[in-house]
Amino acid sequence: MASSERKTRTAGLDGLRAIAALSVLCLHVWLYGQPDPDSPTRSGLLDRAVFELRLGLVFFFVLSGYLLYRAFAGAALRRSAVDVRRYARRRVARIVPAYYLALAGTIALIWGLRGSPGVRLPDAAQLPLFLVFGQNYSSETFFTLNPVTWTLCLEAAFYVALPLIGLAAYRFARGRARAQAAFLGAIVLLGLGYLALRYELGWSAMAGKALPAYLPVFAAGMFVALWAERRRLREAPPLSAAATAALVVGGFGLAIADGVWHAVARTPAGDPLISILGDIPAAAGFAAVVAAAVLGRGPAIAWMSFRPLAWVGLVSYGVYLWHVPLLLFARGHGFLPSSFVPALLTTLPVVLLVSAGSWYLVERPLIARANRPSARRAKRRGSARLEAHAAP
Repeated sequence: MASSERKTRTAGLDGLRAIAALSVLCLHVWLYGQPDPDSPTRSGLLDRAVFELRLGLVFFFVLSGYLLYRAFAGAALRRSAVDVRRYARRRVARIVPAYYLALAGTIALIWGLRGSPGVRLPDAAQLPLFLVFGQNYSSETFFTLNPVTWTLCLEAAFYVALPLIGLAAYRFARGRARAQAAFLGAIVLLGLGYLALRYELGWSAMAGKALPAYLPVFAAGMFVALWAERRRLREAPPLSAAATAALVVGGFGLAIADGVWHAVARTPAGDPLISILGDIPAAAGFAAVVAAAVLGRGPAIAWMSFRPLAWVGLVSYGVYLWHVPLLLFARGHGFLPSSFVPALLTTLPVVLLVSAGSWYLVERPLIARANRPSARRAKRRGSARLEAHAAP
């Protein structure tokens, strides 16, 4: 793949990240504009539609499944190894420093607002759990401080599990794409089995936010990674413009249908089908859109690389980390307009400014440093080159 095409596809994925991040931002602007954010009212069509923007979280998980599994998928197909140390170093650099900065910022912004609507603070003694992404595993910290960080606990668990999943794929399906697809299918079934047990046994909400419950969602992106790596090894041409458009339209259509299904259900929590399948249809739809972005061509995906949209995707981690603390701070001090659109227009520039600072001052330098070979590794490579040149 040419360098310009790679940059275009990377920008396209950034555009999709922006869609996911802005969806979650809009959801929380609406939520924290409610009289009681813990019991939001969904009486009208707009309320129901905005609430379903929660699917932006599903989009993030699908993107993670694709982006992180593709190296493992390719390694299993090529019968090669993945540098797990490099993988771990890059993951830590990508999420931990900016997360720690946002934790400190959240405490500074809202620690004095205890008792305000939407503000749920843990005891100070529980704060160390947040440093190790452990807030999902205690009822005293679950959905407190910055509630959206429950997804980072899930992501961190996925990061830890992924090398083991990749090793299993290598052991059981090396060089065989169909066997690897069957292996990913088994992961989906494992997740569905867990969800069925949770429903039947009435496990708590914390159990519903554990990694096994989201394995099918991550697997949707992992299937795309396998498909993309197989096509890359075969040097297959991009999908046709018509096939690309079908994936985009069909994918977003499936995600919208998922949202409608949940919105019109009278008692979603008591519906066994919704409780077990959850948002797997939306995950499948988003996977189709990701596949179009990385494998397709034509006008159906050109908009994904629109520069302002791709830039928002570039700083989207900061958007995700900072928007709720900033919303709670603004609401707690009377700065947040009560109407949705004015609140969004007020919040968005501030969130983007803070997110840009996080990206340019913290995330980007540390990611670049993590990607830079260490002096020791460079020395080893240099020695290997000298030995190769000296060999007869």
